[in-house]
Amino acid sequence: MRRLIVTTTIATAIALVSAAPAWARLKSPCELISAANAKHALGVTFAASKPKKLGLYQACRYVHGAKAVIVLDRRLTRAAFVKSAKKNPGPVVHVAGIGSDAYSAGGPTLLLWKNGTEVTVLVEGVSSPLRAEKKLGKIAAGRL
Repeated sequence: MRRLIVTTTIATAIALVSAAPAWARLKSPCELISAANAKHALGVTFAASKPKKLGLYQACRYVHGAKAVIVLDRRLTRAAFVKSAKKNPGPVVHVAGIGSDAYSAGGPTLLLWKNGTEVTVLVEGVSSPLRAEKKLGKIAAGRL
């Protein structure tokens, strides 16, 4: 009897996981912003990257000389995202035009949230990082 209960419980759990909607899976940051997307935003060719675990985040990094694009993502509620975003070094300002909740934190970092996922985009080595981050943020938001 006990074996039947355990087997039934495991089968139910597998069915629930496999029936979860596609958006429930956390996409890798390399899926959200590709090397081709980074090239479009910064104008230089980047090699493909593989996601790496970085504390609470998944991370993807594209580097070409002094230019770099760093993308982080993690699961987070909207309320926790807003609270976390506002704790960043200032100024923290709302960014319009991304198509989701988005903030610029401390100038060089874009934070966005959509469908339970927080995405952080950091661009280095360009004169206007926020412009490139907004381009990349729109792409990432469209894939969430």
